[in-house]
Amino acid sequence: MDARVGHLEREVKLEVRLDLDLPDLRKLAGGTVRQPEQHLDATYVDTGDFRLWERGITLRHRTGEGPAPGTWTLKLPEAATATTIDRTELSWPGAPDAAPTEVQRLLRGIVRHADLHEVVRLETIRRPLELHDRRGLPWAFLDDDTVTVRGGPHDGLRFREVEVELAEGSDRKDDRGVGDAFRKVLAALEKSGAQRRLQPKIAVALGLSAARPARHPIEVDRRSTLDVLVRRSLASSLDRLLDHDLRLRLDPSDPPVEDVHQARVATRRLRADLKTFRPALDEIWAGQTRNDLKWVGGILGRVRDLDVLAETLSTPRPGQPMEAAGRRELLGKLADQRRGASRQLVEVIDSDPRYLRLLDRLHAAATEPPFRLGRSTGRRSGRDPAPDQIARSVMPRLITTSWRSLRRTVRRAGKRPTNRQLHQIRIRSKQLRYACEIAAPVVGKRSRRTAVAAARIQRVLGDHHDAVAAEEWLWNETLGASPWAAFAAGQMTADLRRRRSRLRRRWLRAWSRLDRPAVRRWLR
Repeated sequence: MDARVGHLEREVKLEVRLDLDLPDLRKLAGGTVRQPEQHLDATYVDTGDFRLWERGITLRHRTGEGPAPGTWTLKLPEAATATTIDRTELSWPGAPDAAPTEVQRLLRGIVRHADLHEVVRLETIRRPLELHDRRGLPWAFLDDDTVTVRGGPHDGLRFREVEVELAEGSDRKDDRGVGDAFRKVLAALEKSGAQRRLQPKIAVALGLSAARPARHPIEVDRRSTLDVLVRRSLASSLDRLLDHDLRLRLDPSDPPVEDVHQARVATRRLRADLKTFRPALDEIWAGQTRNDLKWVGGILGRVRDLDVLAETLSTPRPGQPMEAAGRRELLGKLADQRRGASRQLVEVIDSDPRYLRLLDRLHAAATEPPFRLGRSTGRRSGRDPAPDQIARSVMPRLITTSWRSLRRTVRRAGKRPTNRQLHQIRIRSKQLRYACEIAAPVVGKRSRRTAVAAARIQRVLGDHHDAVAAEEWLWNETLGASPWAAFAAGQMTADLRRRRSRLRRRWLRAWSRLDRPAVRRWLR
């Protein structure tokens, strides 16, 4: 059973000298109320290679507040504002011996087969202060913490930190005074000698340098080798997939639309990149990995396709009341189908070992790619590129394969391509785009120009495919539906067909831009 409690934490952290006297904030805040001193004991856990920390996540068990056994708290990064560090905070009551089952489920994609264990323990003396407005209501909480580190590389270190956290709802638009008071309080603290910092306590205790470190910091330039480019490609797409993996698990019945989309993009880009680099990679490893990515992408795709369909069919359109009622009925069917597809998605990422093995395989390959004949040049078959070759000299030949495949598909389609042929052109345009985007840091503007031209085709034909898929869905779902749903489906189908006709005319213009010699001349 999920007993978690969650809220969005919005706070500012300040580094303070142990002997610093904080200023009197009563006039600036509107009023203050001192709370009893607390003695907190927090144990932070992570894997041996800090997989949670790499994703900007912290997990701790703390006693000294809340229920007697203590509280487990999981903090997830959010987009920080110009003033505050924003994190989603989820909490569960529980004993310190093991993280709650729900926590382990949420972190399964990141932790996988590694073990969570204590990395550091912090003993904190907290002096809480509530900041009240003129009505006597708290709008923020100031915690003055003196921390002693137990364990880790800085055992025995003492430091002091002040946290100013906005109360939930205190930043609502009708409470205009909060923003000014907040800025004045921070200015007074900084004037007294406090300094802002981004690091949470665990970073200070372990000597980590940033609140959210750069993962796989692989720099690429025109002198980079193919090995570096492959590692960068695998690492960046794996990062994207793992960033959204946890959020897909938060609400199994309704995973966020954007997280489904981004996770699917990650699987598709990985498949495309492995296809581009296929001549250099171990054939068996690449084939198995691409098959597994296709499997995961297909499951994500069932949810994503319904999201796109809902967006397509939700476009406002003036119509009769009967049409509006029919549209609501059809969108209700879509919602039911999405809940079913979402449950299947979460079941797979929760419990199918094939998915976890895929993540482990990609994690290992981002550090040590499985090149043919290993990492040395050795004797290689034909013109297979070697990992220590300069990527700038290798990538044009690898990308040419994608270009020729696209050009061949366009020529075979002729002047009146079928919907299926247009979909295949779209797929090959996306493959070319991804390949050029990988190469852009080493090849330069030639590659970027081709990527932009390929993206135009992909967008036009993507919209065309969405219209085709929506029309097919409407045809299937109106069988046995109510008369008003059938009427609405007919109206929407007419709109979709007009849209498809416009897009069919547009894609040829997009193709002519890509097929210009100035755009494709660098390809061999």
